[in-house]
Amino acid sequence: MSTVPDVSVVIPVYNTMPYLTACLDSLAAQTLRPDRFEVVAVDDGSTDGSGAELDRFAAEHANVTVVHQANSGGPAGPCNAALELVRGRYVLFLGSDDYLGTEALERMTAAADEWGSEVLLCKMVGVGGRKAPPVFERTIPDVDYPNNDLAWALSNTKLFSRELIEREGLRFPEGMQVLSDGPFTLRAMAKARRVSVEADYDHYYAVKREQGENLTYATAPFGWIDAAERLIALTVELFPPGEGRDDLIYRVFSREIHKCLQPHFLGVEPADRREYWEAVADFCDEHLTEQVRRRLPTEKRVRVSLAHARDWDLLEESLRADSPTFLVEDGRVFVRYPGFRDGRPDEWYLADAERVTGRLAKGIVPVDLAWAGDRKSGHFLEYWFRLPVAGLEPDQVSVGVKRLGQGEPAAPRHSLPVEERTPLDDVAEIELRPDGDTVIVAARLSLEALAGGPGRWSLRTQLTMGAFVYDLPLKTVRGPVQRHGRPLGMSVDWGARRSVVMHSVGRPSLKRRVASLVGLNTSRK
Repeated sequence: MSTVPDVSVVIPVYNTMPYLTACLDSLAAQTLRPDRFEVVAVDDGSTDGSGAELDRFAAEHANVTVVHQANSGGPAGPCNAALELVRGRYVLFLGSDDYLGTEALERMTAAADEWGSEVLLCKMVGVGGRKAPPVFERTIPDVDYPNNDLAWALSNTKLFSRELIEREGLRFPEGMQVLSDGPFTLRAMAKARRVSVEADYDHYYAVKREQGENLTYATAPFGWIDAAERLIALTVELFPPGEGRDDLIYRVFSREIHKCLQPHFLGVEPADRREYWEAVADFCDEHLTEQVRRRLPTEKRVRVSLAHARDWDLLEESLRADSPTFLVEDGRVFVRYPGFRDGRPDEWYLADAERVTGRLAKGIVPVDLAWAGDRKSGHFLEYWFRLPVAGLEPDQVSVGVKRLGQGEPAAPRHSLPVEERTPLDDVAEIELRPDGDTVIVAARLSLEALAGGPGRWSLRTQLTMGAFVYDLPLKTVRGPVQRHGRPLGMSVDWGARRSVVMHSVGRPSLKRRVASLVGLNTSRK
């Protein structure tokens, strides 16, 4: 290849079969002509056939260069080796277990040329449960950096101007166990004349492997703490005090330090665990501010605060706290993690402005469901369930139904700001019965309106807590549902994830009523 290619794609490779094949296939399928890009792949001592797969691909494509080297222990070494060989105007780093959209290279280079971008963030899509950073809602040709969204985008899976790389002498720090691309990317975005976001196309598919073998998912706490120390040191070097620097420091606590405080570390030897926790505490001594602590979500805030306080027993108890309960008090919402109201500041447990949808839904326990009433007094559906919340007032809880279209599943759990609340279509009478740190909700829903015509309804509860309304489908109870009192033409069944869905076929005909009386009618529940 004699002319300078538009882009050099760098692929560090270590034992990523069969994902590597999909990665290479995505390069072969690019709409950008092969003479306009090159691939430089460095096999870092693979033992699973990845090296042979690279050689096969190179034999079929003239724009591919493969380097084989002894294992260096991480992606920094092979990336640096590739940077000594690349010739393109731009450089894209591609994980060997990831892949590209077919138009990715063509679109990236065109956008960077049009905008004069020295760093281009191309829209990333998570695959297999991997999450993409929250920066791709819209295309932005010129981004102010740093900011809170871009603080979460420190991977090197971006398009970089090679002139920027050489001008700043950018290379990857070797010896880091994890996140060796973080310092490279952070410095590149700080020094770039223009940083851009291209969000109009799914460029980059980031894959989480089935066995969780990615280096990111298999690193011990000391590796994460080392990465955190380096990121904060570089942040302080590159940026003056202010909001941008604070955003980056907050990200380090919310991600890198939180990685050190995970329940699976409870499985290691107690002495090793205490070393982990002590290292986190030392880091907090140096870098944790009250402003950062307040910004952390409650689960992370409590864990970091207990580690900082060197309260190892409560820290480990908090790691085992799978389904916390909640307290609503004077309009404020608290999550009852271990240590709450036991000598620790209430502010550690405060969740007023935080969505707690998943944790709240996980703690809801169905108790009973029954049909009640008769034709004379009216028919009702009675449903009892336990909420993991104390301190709720009746006007903060509602139970009722939302109509579903034909074939429409019950809406999943979700939350909305209080001012955006959408009411239920029909509401039950409720009674709240406090029970320790929880409350039993007894709901009685009149079926008069529902039985009047055909339809399907999702049985739901809405809770107002802090700044949000939580709209949650209610779940089936265990065991059979008694049929006495059930009006003709109505039934319940279990929708997606065993949510309760009510059905009505409308007012039964005389023929159906007679059939029911003689025992010929069959129904669900």
